Amino acid sequence: MKFAHLADCHLGGWTDPELTKIGLDAFRKAVDICIKETVDFVIFSGDLFDTARPSIDVLNCAVKKLKELNDNRISVYVVSGSHDYSPTGKTMLNVLESAGILKRVDRIEDTTDSLHMKFTTDQKTGAKLVGMSGRKGSLEERDYKDLDRKSLEEEDGFKIFVFHSAIKEFRPTIFEQMKAIPLSLFPKGFNYYAGGHVHKTGTFCDEKYGEIVFPGGTFPNNYRELEEFKYGGFFIVEVDDGNVNLERKDIKICDVIALRFDAQDKTPERMEDEIKEETKDLDVEDKIVLIRVEGILKSGRVTEIRLKDISEILKKYGAKIVKINTNKLSTKEYEEINIEETSTKEELENKLIRENVGNYELETLSIDERIDLTKSLIRLLSEEKKEGERNTDYEARLFDDVLTLLGIKKELEGLS
Repeated sequence: MKFAHLADCHLGGWTDPELTKIGLDAFRKAVDICIKETVDFVIFSGDLFDTARPSIDVLNCAVKKLKELNDNRISVYVVSGSHDYSPTGKTMLNVLESAGILKRVDRIEDTTDSLHMKFTTDQKTGAKLVGMSGRKGSLEERDYKDLDRKSLEEEDGFKIFVFHSAIKEFRPTIFEQMKAIPLSLFPKGFNYYAGGHVHKTGTFCDEKYGEIVFPGGTFPNNYRELEEFKYGGFFIVEVDDGNVNLERKDIKICDVIALRFDAQDKTPERMEDEIKEETKDLDVEDKIVLIRVEGILKSGRVTEIRLKDISEILKKYGAKIVKINTNKLSTKEYEEINIEETSTKEELENKLIRENVGNYELETLSIDERIDLTKSLIRLLSEEKKEGERNTDYEARLFDDVLTLLGIKKELEGLS
């Protein structure tokens, strides 16, 4: 048996069109490798897309490559990640499943006292797959606590548990603020645990559980990840007589040069000269160049460092993309209002919400539940009009979705 394990593709996640294109190219390359390796099936452990409503170009790329897998008799199994869902609980994965392009393995039956899950059996290999979708905050842990683990553990055969969550015991230090599920809430005795959500490669083995694997993303999804990881990848998994063997497949679309500069107690002129001196002899042809400038300038303003000129010079010498990060750069005059950089947009959002959510008069909800509700409302109210949708219909749809999210729609209907 041979299968591929991918996660966190976040297709369409970059606002920069060039980086979006590279992310799609990485996905295309990953699928091409799977076909060349003649894998029996492919697993996506959540966040195939960066949003529940991907653009037409992104969706077209995904469908085309997934269909190529189907055409080569390679089955595709997925669980939904936190980014795959809309605030109303809808996901494009359902559309793709209806079209026969992939199969979701995170279906849950809510019985009287527990959450029951049915295995999906791969027809070619006999492998049995089941999984948990990635949900927001406390809802996710609640599902794990209610999971009927006994029936999953008693199932025989080669079993794969697909999930989109961090595990507390194996959570990387850089993601220590990330919500995580205790390992004790996972069903024991599976041959392979296909993880997602943690954008850092990690492999772990526990005698009571089995091989626990996080492949990381197919391409970095933000500046910090691009700076640290440079590229993405996935795993090819071969099973021989019950033994699980992993082979890492790196996906390098183009090289990344990451530079850091300390601006502490320097003038803008000196800082600009240092950057130019450091970069003048670099081979930047077809490379992504990342420049991080941090510290507190001795005098002057941040804008006096002509970073745009530096970017243009590097592009003139062939740099594919130039990104300059000044989130931790300030002057003594503005030091008090400098916002500390977080590693991801999601962490910055969590930080700002957590600092203000205590002001809400919602005594029946915990802090975590208030945060989840706030984030869902933000995403819901950020949805754009659908093509051809009238303003009145758009407003009515949003109003209806907000009432549903707040759980008061049925109450209002009862009053009408």
